[in-house]
Amino acid sequence: MKKIIKDACILFAITLVAGVLLGIVYDVTKAPIANQSEKAKQEAYRAVLPDAESFEAIEGITCSDDSIITVSGYVNDEISDIVAGVKGGKIVGYVITVTDGAGYGGDIKFSVGVASDGTYMGTSILSISETAGLGMRAKTDPSFLSQFNGVKVDSFSVVKDGTGSSADDKIDAISGSTITSKAVTNGINAALAEFKILNSSNVKTVGGAGVE
Repeated sequence: MKKIIKDACILFAITLVAGVLLGIVYDVTKAPIANQSEKAKQEAYRAVLPDAESFEAIEGITCSDDSIITVSGYVNDEISDIVAGVKGGKIVGYVITVTDGAGYGGDIKFSVGVASDGTYMGTSILSISETAGLGMRAKTDPSFLSQFNGVKVDSFSVVKDGTGSSADDKIDAISGSTITSKAVTNGINAALAEFKILNSSNVKTVGGAGVE
């Protein structure tokens, strides 16, 4: 009986020490991990809205990874982050982070930049698990995403075999990866729909910047 109690006490002591050490490691690494995450996020913002000097939260919108916005009509798309790009005290555009759940390999998460006049500025893929050499070209082959850049439309649609290359709102699908192409395009359309809502709402940032 005494041996059982002794063994139990030793086990308890080991568990207690391990728990304390894990807590210390968590406290030590929490700030660096958060800083690295924020740095990656800021880099993604700058990549898709390079004209902005800084990025600010929008007053009244508490969107985060734990607060998802689903845009009406886009059942496969969820928006997890919205910030305004600011320059000279004015909003010059928005960065909207979308997750589309209809990719061939699952969720595709990316940030998009839209200038305040509605011009599409760029896309930064944050996570994707599509087929190597096919759907992964959405991230690795810039020719696909570049089709959206510099265009001002309400929405895009995907076409095959280059039939839409002369129309601003038509996007040529990645060869052999129509599902991936449509998933990314639908996510971008959800972001554009959210942009239209923001742009018609006379929003301001938490720092007081507005469009005008």
